[in-house]
Amino acid sequence: MAEITVLDSGVRLITEKMEGVRSVSVGIWCDTGSVYEKPEEFGMSHYIEHMLFKGTETRSAFQIADEIDRIGGQMNAFTGKENTCFYIKSLDRHFREIADVLTDMIEHPAFDPQEMEREKQVVIEEINMNADDPDDVALDSLESMMSRGSGLAHPVLGYKDTVSSFTRAMVTDYYYSHYTTDAIVVSVAGSFDYQEVKDYFSGKFAGLGKKRDVEQSQAVENPGESVTVVKDIDQAHLAMGVKAIPVTDDRRYALSILSSVMGGGMSSRLFQSVREKKGLAYSVYTMTGYYRETGMFVIAAGVGKDRVDEALGAIREELDKLRNGEVTQDELDSSREQLKSMFIFGQESVQTRMISNGRDVLARGYCPSQDEILSRFDDVTLKDLEEVKTLICDLDQYGIVNVTGKAE
Repeated sequence: MAEITVLDSGVRLITEKMEGVRSVSVGIWCDTGSVYEKPEEFGMSHYIEHMLFKGTETRSAFQIADEIDRIGGQMNAFTGKENTCFYIKSLDRHFREIADVLTDMIEHPAFDPQEMEREKQVVIEEINMNADDPDDVALDSLESMMSRGSGLAHPVLGYKDTVSSFTRAMVTDYYYSHYTTDAIVVSVAGSFDYQEVKDYFSGKFAGLGKKRDVEQSQAVENPGESVTVVKDIDQAHLAMGVKAIPVTDDRRYALSILSSVMGGGMSSRLFQSVREKKGLAYSVYTMTGYYRETGMFVIAAGVGKDRVDEALGAIREELDKLRNGEVTQDELDSSREQLKSMFIFGQESVQTRMISNGRDVLARGYCPSQDEILSRFDDVTLKDLEEVKTLICDLDQYGIVNVTGKAE
């Protein structure tokens, strides 16, 4: 079970030992992401993620990579809407080496002007790559449409014009006002000595600010809006979504099960109807997204560009069946076991455990145990599914994005 220690610096340290492993994963999280960016800063959190790999006051970008490669470590980072994480996995005997690199990156970023200009071009190419993927375009456009007015509305990558405009002063101001000790969480999972880990991080991050002051704007409601994006592609990529519940709402266990019933696998209702029986799509699936203040339920499908209306009709038909009918006990039991299995499979990885613990503390303030999460899934009843189905069964409340090819 994970243990949370609040260090004298204000940094929260999460540690979870895993028996039978010889590796350790160390992640440094910051409670900041694209939702906190002002219009002129769109893409800043993600750009800073890139820049922290480009060198510190004492290590070059090559030295950072070389030190980790020499000990066989695996290093990466990711930026989300609400948080950012830098992490390394290695053999347990290299804990201090990987911790030294990570803390140096966070405490002493160089933000070298020449590296900044080069990395802008790298991020712009990443934005171009994202724009070439119709699935990414559909999902980003959907979230933008459904979250208009809030920080969730713009993509994590930002835009080419904003990224191009970043100056060193803008970057350092954003960094030191957001990377403060009250916003930092260190998550460690695997094989390690707790006292060594605690003693090590107790002496770190002293040079960072103690408290940040940020505001998050609220989204406006956009039920039933529809958008078409035309690109040079041969298929239509549909993404449709409806506002749901935040991460702190316990109904999310029931909603996750219902999502699995509707589109979580090859036996799901949408897959069987839209693909298997009607042959309208190669892929059709559902997913849920949970944030602190809100959430989304999404249906996505790849269909022939001349069969979009048929596909939407088939999806509406399944949602109407859900509204007017009942989920069976067999569907509940099957989907529940699928989600429990996926959860346990992931928890057997030191890296996944580190990520889930860090994310849970930032989103919910604590780390639920494996037994608690499994129990939450086990406690879901057919009555619970009847309650949450009202959130998702009316297609007229969905925002719909159709990324499609040009008409022939």
